[in-house]
Amino acid sequence: MLNVLPLNMMAIALGLHVRCGIEDNIWTQRRDRKMGTVEQIEQLVRMSREFGRDVANAKEAREIYKIGTFYDSADETLAENGFAANRRPGQVGFTRHGARR
Repeated sequence: MLNVLPLNMMAIALGLHVRCGIEDNIWTQRRDRKMGTVEQIEQLVRMSREFGRDVANAKEAREIYKIGTFYDSADETLAENGFAANRRPGQVGFTRHGARR
C-alpha cells in the first residue's frame, strides 16, 4: 500500500493519467496518520503541477475515462478501448490486438 504514491509519481512523470479514490491507501508515507480523499487529491494535484503536468477538469476526466460511454457488445467495448478481442470458439493460443490510434 505504500507504493501508491511512488507509482503515481512515476506515472505523472511518464505522462500517464492517474486517479485517486477511497480504495487507495489512506496512510501517509511515514504511516504516522491517515489521509482523507481530498488531501490525497491535493497531493496529486501539487505533484502534477511540480512535474509541469496540467490537471484535467471534470469534463476532461469524464472524456479520458469514457464515463457515460456505452457500447453494444463486449467485443465493441474491447475494440474501442484497445484490448484484444474475445477468443472465438475453437480458437487457441494467445490473442493480441494493437492499440487503435
